[in-house]
Amino acid sequence: MKDKDVLKVYNNYCIIGMSPDHDRYSYKIYHRLKDLNKNVYGVSPKYKEIENEKMYSSLLEIEYPIDVVVFVVNKTIGMSYIKEMREIGIKYAWMQPNTYDEELLNAFHDQGIETIQNCVLKVLDS
Repeated sequence: MKDKDVLKVYNNYCIIGMSPDHDRYSYKIYHRLKDLNKNVYGVSPKYKEIENEKMYSSLLEIEYPIDVVVFVVNKTIGMSYIKEMREIGIKYAWMQPNTYDEELLNAFHDQGIETIQNCVLKVLDS
């Protein structure tokens, strides 16, 4: 499925690597998706809450459905979420530029998880 189609079809997103810093991509992506009336959840081991919104320490803590996980973290951190995604049944991993390598992409594909390698903000603006 193409990146624009994913944004049109799916409504439940999780951002891995949330930060309260307004200049960080995780913050910008989180709020842009919310502005589009998407359900968006943040995962961060550092923050329990950002702007009065609950943050989760793992995907397994989120009690709502998730269709797409957006990765805004180092590729080694991304690798640690594959098992959780597979366990929950999440089929899409959206990888921001510089957050992946061939090893990570292959690991996702080996688990039946489709990857999108593009900047969410760029797709939203196109």
